Amino acid sequence: MERIPFSCPMDCFDACGLIAVKSDGRITRIEGNPDHPLTRGHVCPKGKAILKRHYHPQRLCYPMRRNGSGWKPVSWDAAVDEIASRLSDALVRHDSRAILHFSGSGYNGLSKTVDTLFFNCLGGAAIPRGSLCWGAGIAAQTYDFGDVRGHDPEDLAQAETILLWGRNPVNTNVHLLPFLKAARDRGATVLLIDPIRTATARLADRHFPIRPGTDGALALAMANRIIQKRLTDQAFIAEHVMGFDAFKASVSAFTPEYAADFTGLDPADIVFLAETYAGQKPAAIIAGYGLQRYRNGGNTVRCIDALGAIVGAVGKSGGGVTYANRSIIHYLGGPLKESRKHVLSRRTFPAGQLGAFLESAHDPPIDCIFVAKANPLVQAPDIQRTTSAFEKVPFKVVIDQFLTDTARHADLVIPATTILEEADFIFSNMSNPFLQYSRQVVEPDEEMLGEYELFDLLARRLGVAAYPRMDRESFFEATLAPLTAAFGIDMEGLKNAPFRIPGSEIPWRDGRFATPSGKYELYSETARADGQKPLPAFTPPEPGPPEYPLRLITPHARESMHSQHFAFVDGPPVLHLNPLAISARGLVEGKKAMVATEKGRILATVKSNQGVDPGAAMIYQGWWRKNGAVNLLVG
Repeated sequence: MERIPFSCPMDCFDACGLIAVKSDGRITRIEGNPDHPLTRGHVCPKGKAILKRHYHPQRLCYPMRRNGSGWKPVSWDAAVDEIASRLSDALVRHDSRAILHFSGSGYNGLSKTVDTLFFNCLGGAAIPRGSLCWGAGIAAQTYDFGDVRGHDPEDLAQAETILLWGRNPVNTNVHLLPFLKAARDRGATVLLIDPIRTATARLADRHFPIRPGTDGALALAMANRIIQKRLTDQAFIAEHVMGFDAFKASVSAFTPEYAADFTGLDPADIVFLAETYAGQKPAAIIAGYGLQRYRNGGNTVRCIDALGAIVGAVGKSGGGVTYANRSIIHYLGGPLKESRKHVLSRRTFPAGQLGAFLESAHDPPIDCIFVAKANPLVQAPDIQRTTSAFEKVPFKVVIDQFLTDTARHADLVIPATTILEEADFIFSNMSNPFLQYSRQVVEPDEEMLGEYELFDLLARRLGVAAYPRMDRESFFEATLAPLTAAFGIDMEGLKNAPFRIPGSEIPWRDGRFATPSGKYELYSETARADGQKPLPAFTPPEPGPPEYPLRLITPHARESMHSQHFAFVDGPPVLHLNPLAISARGLVEGKKAMVATEKGRILATVKSNQGVDPGAAMIYQGWWRKNGAVNLLVG
């Protein structure tokens, strides 16, 4: 029996260290790695499901070509030849802008970044900008701080006050829980701001059920109260903050009573939140991603960030506004970074408007779509329109482990290797501050070809001279060269133990920000130049039509990373409703109900949930079309 350490590659806060137990050449189980300094042996249901995905009978093992309404297997040579021919034709007829490359975060590892490397070396492509997940918040924190860095989870345990703002670590960030519990054991106050009474509410001293889309109003009202009660850190503001006077004037109308009308919270609760946060330091805000998936989402994050700045919580142990942590990307270089200079033409479109872009792209039209590490025909908004536009493109290629909804609408599907079949370096841009080496556990099936080898073959067939010719280990070494040089560690050292980026535990500790001014920017000229409001602002959510009175909320499930694990789920989605909402509509728990919006409708099984507001409906995101994809309802 062998015990082989590897890492979870999923797009998750935790990036767990795992162990594959192998006997007679077959993996028998997956365990948490007790030697990992952060994840410490605990593994969530998603991590355990890696084994199920690896050996699943429906997993793809060879290329599949659409054959009428069905599929037929084709050889790797035939698949590579067809892709190369189609790409070549698009380049001859138009240029690289006729090729759309949609690459997601279904796998967080260095080896599978070669799709971006390939299309850069090809001259560019049409690519999404922003993201379906966290893009508005990333842009917001970049305006405010100049970069996106989060506190190490261990440091958050030093807080005296923690605001969990739209974050549900019980479902999505389980390795934050021990540090929250440690903070509470030390006497810290943990407060949850969330429209849903999630399982995380059990860890909090109080839960504040805010109306969806109104978090910005709460943050600005808290800021106004803090300013009025002179609870700001004037020394920090004078030295490190730009635009405070303008911000102070802009929030003066946001009294607790004014914000209460939007948020549904009692004015006294808004006062309590403001005065507890400003008065019980160090104070940390840990923000989730759902709160910025609205029209005003980026500004919502800017409003929340501002709280950390005016009370001087930024750069302090146990403080800060932790949204994501992209510290490690500054130490990645090599071929991928160098390939950007080969981009000759590129066009972009908003990630949430794939369908609209495909409909309007005429000069040139999109001839080829290449999808990797993503399932946009489930995860993109307005998927009826998106699917219709996707189908009209002459040639579509999808790389995946399963025949997802996006793969089913492709012309050619290429199987993907799993993390267990190849060595890689894994990291998270969200919470886990460690770079970790994932060892190869088993050899891939002899019929399999990894993406690293696939794109090398494609580059050779097309004669892409800029594409680097190097083996996987050389690619790792070149990519990590800035990191090894900066911290004096060699590749063997990186492989032997998880590596924490030195000095990244408490971002902005030196008071030097990455903004143009070198200060935290409450007033951002960069935002203004981008056509955004220069100060954090709140725009009330638009009311829905009276015939659609419930507000739909679509958070992340504990058992699945986006749509990945819904491959194994049969039956309709579960519709979580407050018992009052069930009774008012004559519904029956356990029976099906039609869920409708102006965009579409799905069937779902009714489940009573006291934690959902009577004016809301909750369905976890990620369900496939066979079940009733929730994005059929979303514009």
